[in-house]
Amino acid sequence: MGANKHFKKSAVLNQIKHLERKLEYPSNKDIDFDRTHLNYSLTPKREISPYEYYKKRLNEISVKTERKDINYASGWVITKPKELDEKYEQRFFIEVYNFLKERYGGEKNVISAEVHKDEKGEPHLHFMFIPVTKNTPNQNMMKVIEYFEKKENQGKNNSEAGRELGVDRKTVRRYRKCEREDVKKEKLSSREVINKKDLITFHSDLEEYLNKKKIPAKIVSGITKKNGGNKTVEELKAQEREIER
Repeated sequence: MGANKHFKKSAVLNQIKHLERKLEYPSNKDIDFDRTHLNYSLTPKREISPYEYYKKRLNEISVKTERKDINYASGWVITKPKELDEKYEQRFFIEVYNFLKERYGGEKNVISAEVHKDEKGEPHLHFMFIPVTKNTPNQNMMKVIEYFEKKENQGKNNSEAGRELGVDRKTVRRYRKCEREDVKKEKLSSREVINKKDLITFHSDLEEYLNKKKIPAKIVSGITKKNGGNKTVEELKAQEREIER
């Protein structure tokens, strides 16, 4: 029903192009380009492209750029249940989009949302977003900012400030020119957003949400994965352990 995936920085642009069917040489051989006109977009209407918006949003949050292994984007692929009447299809995807948007921090974190009907099997929604969570500011950074906000401290050198703050002068030098506006209240973290609880509760929460919207979609089947059903709790836990840190 739903599958989760993460994307490194180098993969984000290609994934966006793939979802918009703008890749010149797509690797997916199941795409029937005679049916691509049936696809439709639920991506928020913006004055800039999804990729430009993605870069803009990253600048608003804390990102550990020194790390090369972090995930810069995450996504869900949600497939329409076979038994769901076609008359519910568009409402189904719109409400799935609304569920995902609300679950992962609102429209500000949405990169792309595309419904594909040009592949084998049932239509499906690709929802791509930036995994954002609350950021706890660096304590040393805050110490230095607060220290130099006081007029009587502004003329002191880094060594003096460091002694009074209990930090080394390199730390003072690093943060001396920072202001409160530089402190990010949010950060990038797929590990914290797509955690064990999120994975385990995802399908049942989605089904409950759709039920409230009067869409008769069976999400939690009770069938084993071997027979094509949902993942077990242990499988979801295993998936969570594989998330890149």
